[in-house]
Amino acid sequence: MEPFFEWLQGLSFPTWIAESDSIWSFPTILFIHAVGMGLSAGTMFVIGLRLVGVGRPLPVSSMRVLFRIFWWGFGVNLITGSLLFAAHATITGHVPIYYAKLTLIAVGVIIAFLLQKFVDGESSDGIIPVSVRTTAALSLAVWVGVITTGRLIAYLQ
Repeated sequence: MEPFFEWLQGLSFPTWIAESDSIWSFPTILFIHAVGMGLSAGTMFVIGLRLVGVGRPLPVSSMRVLFRIFWWGFGVNLITGSLLFAAHATITGHVPIYYAKLTLIAVGVIIAFLLQKFVDGESSDGIIPVSVRTTAALSLAVWVGVITTGRLIAYLQ
């Protein structure tokens, strides 16, 4: 993998992100990544909290629009996260916690699909099944894990 990491990090755009003193390089990409995190993880937190029972007067069907925000935020993070990785691939590519983060993201996306299927369903405003509440609780834990492991990457290199 090391030759791939070196090639990736050696491309002009990742090199510019990592080495430029411009505010438009690493700081801006990191800022946009944080905004995407707020849109994706934050939105899934709102949905998850509602599905575990917080805010019962709010109809679950009203959460449908939030999935569009989640997927936009996820797309932003996919792009900016890939750029941040590419800028430091030879370092981050060897950090086990990075792969824990990617695993948690994959689990979080699968859970998002499952929760979206329920929220988009005809019976979403009825009684929330225990399985959905449990999945929503797991979603909350997974997205906290994604954020935590993401922060730890900077300290465990």
